Amino acid sequence: MEASSPCFLQPGPLLSQPLQPLQPLQPPAPASARTWREASRACPGHGHCNPVLVGGSAVLALAALHRKKASAGRVRSKAVALRAAVDVDAWKRGFREADELEDGYYFMDVEGIPADLRGTYFRNGPGKFKEGENQVLHEMDGDGFILGITFEDGQVCVRHRLVQTQGLLRDKFAKRLFAKGYYGTPPAEGGAGLDPRTGFPKHTANAGVAFWEDQLLALGTAGGTKPFMIDPATLGTVLGNEDEGSWNLDGALDSETGFGSCPKVCGTEGCLAFIDQVPSALQTTVKYMEFAPGAWRPRYPKPREFSVGGFTRFADFAITPKWLVLAKPPLKVDGIGAAFGKTFSEVLDFDPSGKGELIFATRLRRDEQEVTVPVDALVCEEFANAFEDGGRVVVDMVTATRWELGKVESAPRWEVQDPCQAPKRSLERYEVDLSNGTFTKKTLCDKHLGFASVNPALTGKKHRFVFAAVAQGDVGPYSGIAKIDVESGDVDEWLGGSYEFVGEPLFVPKEDLDGEEDGYLITVSFDGKEDKSSVLIFDAKSISEGPVCQFPLRQSAVPYGLKACWVPDLRYTAEEMKRKMTLLRMFVKKSTEWNAMEMGFSSFGGQALFQKQGVKMR
Repeated sequence: MEASSPCFLQPGPLLSQPLQPLQPLQPPAPASARTWREASRACPGHGHCNPVLVGGSAVLALAALHRKKASAGRVRSKAVALRAAVDVDAWKRGFREADELEDGYYFMDVEGIPADLRGTYFRNGPGKFKEGENQVLHEMDGDGFILGITFEDGQVCVRHRLVQTQGLLRDKFAKRLFAKGYYGTPPAEGGAGLDPRTGFPKHTANAGVAFWEDQLLALGTAGGTKPFMIDPATLGTVLGNEDEGSWNLDGALDSETGFGSCPKVCGTEGCLAFIDQVPSALQTTVKYMEFAPGAWRPRYPKPREFSVGGFTRFADFAITPKWLVLAKPPLKVDGIGAAFGKTFSEVLDFDPSGKGELIFATRLRRDEQEVTVPVDALVCEEFANAFEDGGRVVVDMVTATRWELGKVESAPRWEVQDPCQAPKRSLERYEVDLSNGTFTKKTLCDKHLGFASVNPALTGKKHRFVFAAVAQGDVGPYSGIAKIDVESGDVDEWLGGSYEFVGEPLFVPKEDLDGEEDGYLITVSFDGKEDKSSVLIFDAKSISEGPVCQFPLRQSAVPYGLKACWVPDLRYTAEEMKRKMTLLRMFVKKSTEWNAMEMGFSSFGGQALFQKQGVKMR
């Protein structure tokens, strides 16, 4: 998924649904026990909606709890407080600085958690946007922030923490944004005027999270970046074997190879797969790696490597048993800037007259030539899944009407960007005949959506259902959850209020069941009106019925997140958490002392913060 991050998309225009009569509201039950059917919310002002100016005209919308059905491609939906437009101010409040927990974690009892939901949910995303008087211009230049929630027997253990990268430590020491960001944030003024280190983009480790063979990893978004190891209990950052503190997978990643932000686990072989991409002025090198189940051991000594013409940017990839699938968008390139080593956000722009390409490379056989199929003006934001069907490859993906990273020059983009100008997204199916290079295209769902996925057991296999986050109207930030039946066109959806926004709906399989819908969807919502975050758990078979369990995060709201993962049966007792957190505090104290000592000997002002520190965790 391209790290322009669907969760962060700007609000859209008026909802397309007709206005419904106002329905009587029932008093809400306690948050820990209620379902959405039991607790609907009134609109702001206790039923008196404010006029919203759109295109110079004022539109008054009534709130309604509704269910709508249509005969062909019907939509089952239960929406709360349906309004004409998204509450923009409420949405902006989600770009908040992450708070530190007093003890680093807390336990809470929650009624209604499914008895078979046992394990830990992890999510990563930007969580720190300021340092001193400086603020990032693009949210994806914010520092990584890991949220962890462990579920067991009606109780949860919540913790969250910033990823302690070298870039974060440098910023703290300098009391400013020391280096530029990959998405256009410039370094702040100050320090040595000719310090060349400010021109190396900051590795924020904020774009993804993965758990494989007992290692929790915080992932970056740019080519060549290595992951940071995270302790799954305390979320402390474990020092790896790279100078910056990241980890090269015990030598599996050479100096020029990184770990991409969107790894996949093959539904056929159970192996971990990821890509890295390293662009240059004339070509983009794609490196593909797989790790066999049971160990951090590559399936082959060197990455599967091939080149694509021109400087480009791949948002995501898909796999089938045979193929690695990529989608190249139609882009214009600043060749001079690319030759001088500028980042993708500095040199790439959308080419509305260009054509996209679907690229198919064999996963293991290096002697087979890649197959490139020219298509329409395809802008792939993320893949839902792909599978083989005879001589064809079927690819389901979220596409956008244009390629856009949201560049701004003077203020954070979520504060200044036109909320009605975000690219429209939809779920599309491309069926490609590789024997003759032809394709057909079909729209599976025209709703504005993102964070699309399938039951992970079906990655690379034929699927029927796609799960996604959806917007209230034609375009906007995501405030609902949907299941799309790609065979019938039916959509089973739930929508929150105009001031509520959700992230990725992560599919968690139910124990001892293997049906495609046999699972839960977990997401974290942000209520900008009440300034609180909540965990929502849905039964994947009946999304429109609302959450089967919903509870607020007790001590503080958290910023919006990106990708999440689930680790079954990973649980900690209160005693274990107390002991592990005490150990982390010892490491943090040692790290602080080490920094002070090293900086005292540094003639260049904080040279130590460009090298690994002498403690195990920070």
